Amino acid sequence: MTIRRSRAVSLASAATLALQLILLTARIAASASLPETVIYSFGFGPSSSVCRSAVDGAIPKSSLTLANGMLFGRTTITTASTPGDGIIFHIAPDGSGYSIDHVFKGATADGNSSRYNAMTLDGTVLYGTTTIGGKRDNGTIFSINDDGTGYSGPLLNFQATNINNSGDQPQSCFALAASSGLLYGMTSQGGNQGGLTGNGVLFSFDPQTSMYTKMLSLNGPKRGIDPHGQPILDPNGTTLYGMTREGGKHNVGAIFSFDTASNKVKTLHNFNCAKSGKPACMEKKDGATTDHGTLVQLGSTLYGMTTFGGRFGAGIVFSISTAGRPFKVLHNFGNTSADGQHPYGSLLLAGGTLYGTTREGGSKGLGTVFQINPDGTNYARIYNFTGTPDGANPVDNVIFSNGSLFGMTTVGGKCGFGAIFAVQLP
Repeated sequence: MTIRRSRAVSLASAATLALQLILLTARIAASASLPETVIYSFGFGPSSSVCRSAVDGAIPKSSLTLANGMLFGRTTITTASTPGDGIIFHIAPDGSGYSIDHVFKGATADGNSSRYNAMTLDGTVLYGTTTIGGKRDNGTIFSINDDGTGYSGPLLNFQATNINNSGDQPQSCFALAASSGLLYGMTSQGGNQGGLTGNGVLFSFDPQTSMYTKMLSLNGPKRGIDPHGQPILDPNGTTLYGMTREGGKHNVGAIFSFDTASNKVKTLHNFNCAKSGKPACMEKKDGATTDHGTLVQLGSTLYGMTTFGGRFGAGIVFSISTAGRPFKVLHNFGNTSADGQHPYGSLLLAGGTLYGTTREGGSKGLGTVFQINPDGTNYARIYNFTGTPDGANPVDNVIFSNGSLFGMTTVGGKCGFGAIFAVQLP
């Protein structure tokens, strides 16, 4: 087991980042298009002039993590003629120093298809999951040091659904309880509810003892099913909030809370698709299908997005009280032909502003980066993806560092395998 430095290192870094975010007070006009740079094209390499045949990452469907001054990320496959199982990499924010830290080997020795949300940093160690692979091909938990060394995995092989009802196929990473070091996550299948495949579970994992604990089996009509995002932990240290992409009263997902002290679960909201059919689910006062989105908390308010639903069926940005009411639609995507459509990731709260991406829409129909205030004002598309050699179709989150938003696109870049981009804020 890797020995971690004191969490004071992470807390100091967080304080520095918080100060940077407080200083970020500029606001952007609704028609603004900010400077964007592709800092890396997968399959191209830092010094190549043509797309290379050597193994590189491809089709990233996750978010970046800032650790030790570097951007860490994962891809779902590789660029080899027979696509591999993905990689872990790091790169400097200026685009230099790109390094492949680990190539996943797949079942049965290693994980496969690592995706959605960002790896979780605790001290000097990053933790993540793979959706499949591992001993039973039901997913794994792994770790890697914040200098790119010391990959360790699987720390846990998820069980098959009918073995101990423990959950399998995690589609995202973790919430960290800083006081205890516990990692909280969800699996998209498994548990003792939902027949052979299961509806998914909420679990905890202690990386120091390798103790895995199933905390909750999701129940379709009440709590939703098939979560593809991760839970978040309230500052109170005991309450977890999560979303599901299906299930709930209208079978298009739900928001729930779970009290780790009392083991009580509460449904905060059922997304609505009662008046129109899937997949668009056009409902002017609600959204549908959160896919792999994760909530963001500011005080007693939670913020999130749905991939579908809303007035135009292209998804929404919403807010909801931690008590469950009120639920408000802050923005309906697709209100113009050039607006963003279908967000698949989560929001970032930076300097009092929410930022995110949409997979589609924008001036070229290839996705956008946007901003919006927590009260729903000042919505703006701040970048429109244009495709090769630019990126296209982002499906996850952006992160903030040194005045820029960093993220990844699933395709585009110089070789069509996806790109890492930076959008400079004013």
